[in-house]
Parts: sequence; C-alpha cells; structure tokens
Amino acid sequence: MAHEQGVEARRPSLVRRLDPRRALDIRIFSSESDAPRARRPTDVVLLIVAVLGLLILSVPAPGPTKIDRAITGLVQNLPGLFGWFWEICYDLLIGWALFLVILALVARRRKRLFLEELFAAALAFAVAVFIGRASGTEFSSSIGAISSSTPPPVYLAIRLALATAVVVMASPHLSRPLRFAGRSVVVLGALAGIALGTTLPIGMIAGLLVGVASAAIVHLLLGSPAGRLSVEQIGAALADLGVEATGLAHAPLEPQGVALATGSTPDGRRLLVKVYGRDAWDGQLLTSAWTSLSTRGESPSFGFSRVQQVEHEAFITLLAERERAPVQPIVAAGTATKRDALVVTEITGRPFSALDPGEIDDALLRGMWDALVRLQDLGIAHRWIDGGRFVVRPDGSPALGGFARAETGAPDTAMMGDRAQLLVTTALAVGPERAVAAAMDAIGAEDLTAVLPLLQPAVLNRETRTAVREASWSLDDLMQRCVDATGVEAPKLEQLRRVTTKSVLTVVLIGFLAYMLISAIAGVGLQTIVDELMAADLAWVVAALVLTPIAQIPQAFSTMGASIQDLRFGPTLALQYAIQFIQLAVPSSAARVALEVRFFQRNGVDAGGALSIGLIDSVSGFVIQILLILVISLSGLASLNLASVRSSSTSSSSSSSSGSSTPSLLAVAIVLLLLGAVVALAVPRYRKRIKEAIPRYRAALRAQIASGAAALRVLRSPTKLLMLFAGNLTAQVMLAVVLGLCLRAFGQSASLASLILVNTLVSLFAGFMPVPGGMGVAEAAYTAGLVALGIPNAVAVSTALTFRLVTYYLPPIYGTFGMRWLREHSYL
Repeated sequence: MAHEQGVEARRPSLVRRLDPRRALDIRIFSSESDAPRARRPTDVVLLIVAVLGLLILSVPAPGPTKIDRAITGLVQNLPGLFGWFWEICYDLLIGWALFLVILALVARRRKRLFLEELFAAALAFAVAVFIGRASGTEFSSSIGAISSSTPPPVYLAIRLALATAVVVMASPHLSRPLRFAGRSVVVLGALAGIALGTTLPIGMIAGLLVGVASAAIVHLLLGSPAGRLSVEQIGAALADLGVEATGLAHAPLEPQGVALATGSTPDGRRLLVKVYGRDAWDGQLLTSAWTSLSTRGESPSFGFSRVQQVEHEAFITLLAERERAPVQPIVAAGTATKRDALVVTEITGRPFSALDPGEIDDALLRGMWDALVRLQDLGIAHRWIDGGRFVVRPDGSPALGGFARAETGAPDTAMMGDRAQLLVTTALAVGPERAVAAAMDAIGAEDLTAVLPLLQPAVLNRETRTAVREASWSLDDLMQRCVDATGVEAPKLEQLRRVTTKSVLTVVLIGFLAYMLISAIAGVGLQTIVDELMAADLAWVVAALVLTPIAQIPQAFSTMGASIQDLRFGPTLALQYAIQFIQLAVPSSAARVALEVRFFQRNGVDAGGALSIGLIDSVSGFVIQILLILVISLSGLASLNLASVRSSSTSSSSSSSSGSSTPSLLAVAIVLLLLGAVVALAVPRYRKRIKEAIPRYRAALRAQIASGAAALRVLRSPTKLLMLFAGNLTAQVMLAVVLGLCLRAFGQSASLASLILVNTLVSLFAGFMPVPGGMGVAEAAYTAGLVALGIPNAVAVSTALTFRLVTYYLPPIYGTFGMRWLREHSYL
C-alpha cells in the first residue's frame, strides 16, 4: 500500500497549464543549425529505389506507352479544373524551390543548407540532362523545358527534377508543415505537367526519381539532421505534461530513430524521456521501415501515429505494473503543445550492463528470469531484452523497461526469443557456465531445451551480436553448455557440397556443349558472335550489371514471406547472393535447399520446417511463372513465333531431312528411370540397401511432415502471402527488364510482356534440366526465345550470352562476399 501511495504521489496532474505565448510560436526548422548529422540507411534505400526505377523506365523511354496515353487522358479530362489552375500548380514547382533556397539564405546560420540545396539542384540538372540525352532528347529541348509549360512533351521533366531535389534535400531540416507543403507542391506540379502536355507520365516519374536520387546522394555525402528537439524544447514539452525536469541532456538515438533525453526531478529522481518529435516524423517512418527489414521481430509503424506509439508503450508498462511485474514506472505520457509526443519513465537503478561481474550474484540472475517469466505469464513478449533494458534497483532487485516493441498475446516463438536473449545477456555478464546454471534453476531443463532452437544470432539485436563476437566464447559454446546441462542432443546442421575438380571439369564441358548447341540453333559462327559482342553499347550492359544484384531484393522478400519465423532482411538478402555463388558449381535447386536449411536452422527453425519453407518459396515462384505465361498468352500481350526458330534451325543444317526425328526428353527420361529400377532390383547389393533404407526414409518422411505442418501456417497470413507472391512476381519482372537492357545493347528492343514471356519460359525449362544452373540449356533457350520474337540470329545469341553473363556467371563474384558475411556472422 505504501508503494502504491508513493507511485500515486509521483504522478503529475492531468490538468495542463499551457503558456499562450508558446501556442503562437511557429517552428520553421526541425533542428538547430548545429544539430548533429548522420548518414542514414534510408537514404541508401531511396537511392537504390530511384536508380532501379530509372533503369526500368529506360526500357520504354521516351514513350509514349499505352499507360502514358491513358493517364494523360484521365488527368486532362478531370472535371472542374481549368488551364489556369494547372499553370499555377506547374509554376509553383519553381516558386516553392526558390522559396526554400531564399529561406535558407536569409535565415540565421543556415548558409550550409543554402549551399546544399544548390548542390542538389545542380546534380539533378546534370543527371536529368544526361538521361534525357541518352533517350534522344536534345540539350536545347531539356533547357527549354525548365521555363516552358507548353507542348510538345519532353523526356524527362527537368523542372520537376530540380524542384524535387530541393524539396527532398531540405525536408530533414524543415518542420512537418513545410515538409507536407513541399510534397503537395511536387504532386500537384507533376499532375499539372501531364495536364499541360509538357511531358508524359513516364517523364514525370523519371524526373521525380532523378530529384530523389540527387537529394539522397547529397544526404549521404554530407549527412542530414534527425529533427531532434533541443534541450530547451524538450523542457518546454515536459512542462506541458506537468513534469518539471532539470539537468536535461541528449542521449544516443534509439535504433528506431526516437530521440532520448535524461534529466532529474527537483526531488532527485532520475528520468528517461523518449521523444517522438513532430518534425522527426519522417525519420521515424522511414527508419521504422528499415528497422523492420534489418531487425528480427520488428514491425514497421506505418499505421501508428506518434501518440499511438506513446500510448502503446505506456499501456503495456502500466499493464505489467498493475500485475506486479517489476518494471520501471511511467511518470507521464502524452502530447505537448507543438504536437511532440513524449513518454517519461523513472530510472530506478543502474543498468545491468554497467555492473561488474563481481556485483552480480545468483539472486540477481534468478530475479531477472523471474521478472521475464512473470511478464510472459501475462502474455507479453518484450522483444528487445539486453543489458540496457534491465536495471538493478538499490535493493538489488531487477526491473525491466523499454516496452516500445513489446507485444501482447505474443506467439510462443516470441516468448522463446526473449528467453534466448536473456540467456545470452546474462552469459555476456557472468559467463556461459553461470548463465546456464541460472537458467536451469529458474525455468528447468524442459523449458531451457525449448529455447535452444532460438539460440541463434538472428534472435539478438545488433549490440548483443557485436558483444558476442567480441567475447571469448561463441553461441555454439553456449549451446553446448545447455546441451550438457539438459542432456538433449544439439540440432545438426546440413553440410554443404564443396566445389571439386569434377564439378569444374563439368562446367568446362557443359560450356563447350552450350556453344555447339547455340550455334546449331542460330546458325551463326564464333566470329559473328564476337563481332556482335564487340559492337555492343556498353552503357546498356553496365545498366544490366547494376540492376542484376538489385533483382535479388524482391527474392529476399519472397523468402521472408515463406517463413513463419521472423527473418531479418539483411541476412536474407545475403542468402540470395550466397545462392548465386554456390549454384555455379552445383544444381541451383540443391544449392538452395542446402543453404536455406542451414540458414533457417540458424534462425531457430528445425530441419523439417526449413525444408518446408524452401518448398513454399519454390512452389510460389512456380505458380507465379505459370500465371505469367497464362496471362500473357491468353490476353495476347505477346506470343512466340516458333516457326521462325524451326526454320532457322533447319536452314543452318544442310543434312537435315523431313523424315528425321529425335526422341523426346520425356521418353528418354522414362527409359532411364525404368532401366535404373531394373538394375537396382536385379543386383543383390543394391536391392539390400534399398530394403534397409525404406524404414529409415519412412520415419524421416513422417518427421518432415510433422515439422512442415507448422511452416504451412504462413499461408494463413495475408502479409506473408503478399511478400511471397509479390516478391517472386517483382523478381521475374526485373529479370525481364535486365533481358531488355541486354537486348538494347545490341540495338534491338521488345515489349516488356514479350521479355517476361521469354524469361519465364526459359526459367521453367532450364529449371528441369539436371545441369548446374541450366548452363548451355538456358543459353540455347534464350536464343530460341529471342529468335521467336523476331530478333536476328546473331543478336539473339549475343543477347543470350550477355544476359547469362550478368545474371549467372558474374553474380558469384559478389556472392562470395555474401557467403563470407553469413559465415562470419554465424548464419551458416
């Protein structure tokens, strides 16, 4: 009762006494002029997306396409809008950009921002002129498009590119209302340019991407502020919530971009202030999206406002406190006058990570486990256990804080993940032996056994993983300690097949056969192929090289969607690159199975579930390929003239005759299977091995089915299904774009639907061939497909070789780095 009265006495009044003068204060800039800057991963993402978009648009550029005509007609026929409205909106692009430049010039101590805006605009101008010239737009036309608002349309929208570069460049420095105004001007200006006929939709999108890319480059070179409130602003916001604080100071940013500050109350209590600043909203949104990809178990907060995030953390903390769970108490939570959301907690002790090993006794370790178990009894998963979340009170008891990522009604995997994090956290402090002993004493052997599959790097946050790498022991050592203590068998990982001399000779032989096969189909010689390759436009080949590794990004999303477990985006993307490396020497299906099983086991999935995840991913890709073929073929978007391939093949061989025929691959396969079955049953040694193996495989199959049933739950999640199928679909489209870029390098072009049809058919066909990566077979099939589209034979061969070079033979170079990274971080 005394404790409850003390807590109530510390709570501030709900009645706010706001200063009228503060309500009239207008905030123009998000941060102080000397605020610290950082280079953020989100700018890397924006740059990659912009470059990717420009490469995709380069295939149909400069237009017009059917989509361009449809959108232009729709915008121009909008009712109730007149020419003068579009003129004003289009002129606002330049007007708002000049306003931001002048604002930075006349504002106090903002000259650096002024120079950065000019830098971004100059970079956007240079890139826009270069891309326009590469697409056939004269330099004079690009210059004239800056001031002109009349037809004919020009590719690309250089005025929009300049305005977007300045707006995006200045956004981190401006308050949220000005950011919103800038975005509105850019959107309306883009629509106005389409309505006035100054450019086509494809040109508007390209201009927008050029502006975003230019601003992202400047941010990466020079850094950008986080929109963090000053100490004085935090103090004023706390006063709005009825909290009087002194000695306020900034603390490092939280991983999700939330600003932290520390301070004290007049009576000496220490406070931790978490600020979701109004003007840091963009940073929280984009950083949350990035964290959801790079951090296991983290979800983007697209649907949560600043107030909702504060209320979420306060609610879970108060819920745990009401049920007597040892947590750091909430002092205040709410929204200040300037719409900044704050949550204030009391720091009731020293961080566990700051204690010396001699200060940590067995009672404290047992108390930490009891606190976590008590929290989980309430159905709450913390999702971010480390030495900084636990504090040790003056009486030696632990308390848990930092519930921003906590979840109520959490699944068992999240609960076991919290326990794995606590086990590693205590092992970092007192060593594996004492940590395992404390866990055994607190939760018992059975529950500790359930934690073992989650004892993997992917479960830990970045700081904990770094600490483990620097420790004298590894996670494998910790797992072995747990195995010895519980008496269970450690999970075994799949062994990977290595590159052998035999596999290298196989590659050389298949490469020779590929050349013979392609020459037979296309009727061209080696010198003709060499001449075509020497005459290729290297700019298009480089564009294909740049786009190819990016095409693995949607494939990583597909793999994440196939897994019921939460996966981090970074390691999953590295897995895709590692597959590119290993499949050069072994069949791609075998490489994918071996790597994915090992990878998923390192993420806490058993072997049966890992195989099921790989199967789900592969089947979804197969379904997407079949649907693409059906949609394109039945709709008439594209078709293949196979007669041209047959005529080309026939004309290339003078000895062919109408009466000759060859057995089908299906017939040959059936004969070989029957022959193998007869040999296996006729030879006693083989017959005995088969008889002994049947019971083992039967038991293994039952275990795989039982384990795979859990993995199939992913099909019940709309989000997982979207990632699964959208990822595979996007990957297929991007590879078709790469094929189109390779074709453009030799002066030919084809519709996107035709390229998708050829790439999808060849992918399906080569996937059934029992050779590594379909070498030889794929080159021949791509050649045949391109010839069926009407591409000349020599160009078809050169395009097929170039496409396979950039998508299959060169990716193992950077795939080696993916493989090495996964091994160094214990994902393989």
